[in-house]
Amino acid sequence: MPEEKFDAQEQRHRALEAAPPEVSDALIVMRENARKIREESERIQAERAAQEKVQRDRQAMHEELARRESDAIRAKIFMRVWEAEEAAKARAQAEVPVGPPSLPFRNEQLEAEQAAGRRALARHRGERPAGAAAVQDRTEEKPEATPGFKT
Repeated sequence: MPEEKFDAQEQRHRALEAAPPEVSDALIVMRENARKIREESERIQAERAAQEKVQRDRQAMHEELARRESDAIRAKIFMRVWEAEEAAKARAQAEVPVGPPSLPFRNEQLEAEQAAGRRALARHRGERPAGAAAVQDRTEEKPEATPGFKT
């Protein structure tokens, strides 16, 4: 290639393009600050991750202790229930079953229930039982205390 002749301005321009660009002091300081900020951020994130791990481990330990305590309490309750059931079975086998109530008692109870049922039916039909007439006569003798209210 033949050598080309360039004027001084062109030579200067080509020399500037070929040389690495000069970095200003402000750019160097800015890059250094960005590097320091990045390192600080990484350090803070690492500290937070370590703190979170400690907290998770602590939480897991507390949950494990609570689970163990809960299991122990359930076991105690289960044993108490089992012992109570066994004691009830033993008592049931030891006791002699009681027979039905005595016959006179059942007859008295049946008669009382039937009499109450008859009175309720009579009241429902609007009939007055024999003892109710005497009660009615006594209430008619009393003057009404407050008009418009039932006594």
